[in-house]
Parts: sequence; structure tokens; C-alpha cells
Amino acid sequence: MDCSRAAVVLLILVVLQVQLNRGQRSRLASAETRKRLYQRLRRLDEQFRRFQEMTLTHLQSIAESYNISYTTDSRFLMLTQHFEGISKEISSFRAATEQNLDSLKSWSRKLQRKTRRLELRLVSAERTVKENTRLAHRQLQEQRRAMANLTQELGAQQGRIRAVEAQQGEIRHLQDALREQMSKLEDQMRSLQHTSRNVLSRNEKNQVFSHRTEQPKVSKDNRMKHWLPPPAVSATSAPDLYSVQTPSQTTATPTSQPEETEQIHGLLHPPLRHKIPQHYTPEKAATICNVNSLLLFPSASTKNYVTFHTPFLTGIHELSVCTWLRVDAGYMGTLLSYATKDNDNTLVLYGRRSSVLGNMDFVIGDPAYRELTTENMLDGQWHHMCVVWSSIEGRFWHYIDRRLISTGSKFQKGYEIPPGGSMILGQEQDTVGGGFDQAEAFVGRLAGFALWTRALSPGEVSGLATGKGVPRGAALTLDDVEALHGSIQQVTCRCLEHCT
Repeated sequence: MDCSRAAVVLLILVVLQVQLNRGQRSRLASAETRKRLYQRLRRLDEQFRRFQEMTLTHLQSIAESYNISYTTDSRFLMLTQHFEGISKEISSFRAATEQNLDSLKSWSRKLQRKTRRLELRLVSAERTVKENTRLAHRQLQEQRRAMANLTQELGAQQGRIRAVEAQQGEIRHLQDALREQMSKLEDQMRSLQHTSRNVLSRNEKNQVFSHRTEQPKVSKDNRMKHWLPPPAVSATSAPDLYSVQTPSQTTATPTSQPEETEQIHGLLHPPLRHKIPQHYTPEKAATICNVNSLLLFPSASTKNYVTFHTPFLTGIHELSVCTWLRVDAGYMGTLLSYATKDNDNTLVLYGRRSSVLGNMDFVIGDPAYRELTTENMLDGQWHHMCVVWSSIEGRFWHYIDRRLISTGSKFQKGYEIPPGGSMILGQEQDTVGGGFDQAEAFVGRLAGFALWTRALSPGEVSGLATGKGVPRGAALTLDDVEALHGSIQQVTCRCLEHCT
């Protein structure tokens, strides 16, 4: 800026010098020429002033532009720094948002799983409600039929009671008539006794008289030779209480005495009673003779359970559990519980008193489970049940009385049941070997229990249910029981029909 000013001043001085030189040369010119020169000088001065003003204005605009650019740079730096802070905040917000989205996705997945489980449970609950409603309706109809039958039986019993009352009146009349006949018979007895005494006394007199007059004298040796023993008393006649025999009385008796004594004996002694022959009833024929023994669980108690020796020495990928059951309670209870240190519900077949009636949970590696129906098994009769599972594709099969009730897949696919656990019948373990609940206890009878570490075929299951032998390779049976706890009883019975 200072250099430009100096250049302008030098230019003006040069111009003035030139003009002065011209002025000196043209002094001799005329006055008009001077006037023109003065006018030109004035114009130049005015032009110089205007140029100076324009220069100053231009210099001021340049200075202002420089200040604006400086402020613009500072503002740009500030904006850059602010943008970097905003970028950092946006990146942090983006990271937090991604974390929240990941957690939201995982939570939504869990929620979907829970929703699916709830939907499955809701469907099963609806199904069980429908089944229970159908069962209740059926039971109500059966109760109504039973009430109708009871009403009919009650009417029949009332008719029988009326008939018995009428018979009682007849029996009273018969009793009165019998008393009259008894009194008459007593009178006849007295009269017969009196006549028999008179007859006996007359016979004695006649015998004594005849012995005195007609009997010859006999020696002692001849009497001993011709002596006869008295007649034997028969089993159907009583001894003669009214006849008196003398030592010499053998054949000389009147003919009327035996007839009278027989009449007396017939009145005094009733006929003998005959024994009713006892007929032998043969034992019921048995068809299912592959159970070997039976376990009796008499009541719902935490003290009633059965333990086994170590059931599995290696991990298993297939399983078959079969047994005969007779449930004495209104719910299934726990049949089998296998617990390990890592999971107390590694393998469970159980139902609770408070759960939906007619259902049983089949658990493998808690919390994975499937619901199995047992509605037809709560009638107090013997039923055969088999549960088969394979980790290949997670398939399972549920049989009752050799019929396939339910099946499914993707149930613990590829899962391995670990060895070294605790196997218990009749109770559900919340800890290894303990943690029992009375509401989960089994009440009833269990016969022919067996466990295989392979999947049985439908033919083998049908053979078990019809008593055609036991499939090979059973890993656990009732012969492997370690101890019976509480009031459990084990009864040896080869055939199911003979197990009580």
C-alpha cells in the first residue's frame, strides 16, 4: 500500500516537472495559452484528487476484503472444529444406536421365542381344555348314566325290600306254626316216654319171671364160651337211654320194643348235615409274561422312591423307556428322573398334581420339553407306555398300549445325555439325589420297567405290549435297583395278570 502511494506521488511530481518545463518554455506564449494551461492544471489537480480518492477507496476496500477473508478463515476453522465435534458425536451416537439395535434384535428374538413357546403352550392349553371339557362332559354323561342305573337299582332294591318284608311276615307265620308243631311234638314225646317206660317195666317183669322158671343152670365156662358182645351203636342212631339190659338178656325181647325205640330215636335226633364239596377254581390264564417284577408306590410321600446303580457310563444319543403302569391317583406324577451336576432335569418323565390332568412332560436337557397325553391312563387299569427318542433329527415317538399316540422332530437334535448322573423312580429331583416335592410323587404300580440306549422299532414295542418277550440290550431294568426307600414294595411276578 505504501509503495503504491509513493509511485503515485512520483508520477505527479514528474507530470508537474514536465508542465513546469513547458511553462517556462511557453512564457513567451500568449495569455490564453496560460489560461489553458491553468485550466489543464486545475483539471489535472481535480483528476489527481479524484484518483487519490478512488485510490483511497480502493485501498480501503482491499483492507476490508483482507479483514473479511481473515474472519472467514477463523470462522471456517471454527466450523471445521465444530463439524469434527459433531462428527464425533454422530459416530458415538451411531455406535450407541447400533448397540441398542443389537440388544433390541436379541431381545426381539428372545421375545419371539417366548411368544412361540407361549403360543405352543396356549395351543396345548386350549387342546387340554377342550380335552378336559370333553372328558368332563363324558364323565358327566357317565355320572348321569350311573345315577340312572343307581336309581333303577334303588327301585329294584326297594322292591326286594318289600318282598323281603312280605317274606318276613310269612316267616313269622311259619315260626308261629313251627312253635305250635314243636309244642305238639313235645306232648307226643312225653306220651311216648311214658308208654316206653311202661313197656320196659312190663318186659323186665316178664324176663325175670321167665329166667326164674325156664332157664337151666349153666357153668361159668359155658357162659364164657357162649358170651356175645353187645350190639354196636350205629353212627346214625343215639344210644338207647330208655332200655335197661340185664346180663342174661340176649335174644328174648318182645317185638314191639324196637319199633317204639326207633320212633323215639327219630324224634330226638335230627338228620346229620352233609358237607358242601369245595370246587377248585383254576388260576386265570396269563398272556403277558415278560414283566418279572412289580413296584408298589402306596402313597404320595417324599420318602417313597427307588434308586439305581450308576445307569450310564458313557454319553447316549438314543433312548427308549418302556413300562407297565397302573395309576392309583388322579394325576400321573413322576415316573423317572435323571439328574446331573450341570442339569437336575437332564431326563424327566413327570406330571404334577397341580398341572393339567391327562398331560405329562417329557424333558431332555431342561428347558427343552414336549407334552405327552396320558388321559386314557388314569382309569386305574394296567396300561403299557413307551417313550422313544433319537438325537438324529431330534425325533421322538410316544406309544400307549402299542398304539402310536404322538410323534415329532427337532427335539434336542444332536444332544448327548451325559453319564454319571442319579437315576430315581417315583420322584423328581431338584438337586442330585434330593429336592423332592410331594405334589410330583407317583402313586400306583409299575411293572416290567426297562430302559434301552437305542431306539426301539414299532415291532419291538408291539411285542413288549403283547408279552412276546423283551428286546435285547436293555441297559436298565428292575433287577438293577439299588435300594427301595420309604414304604415301596417290590413283588416278584412273572405274568402281569398275576401282579396285584
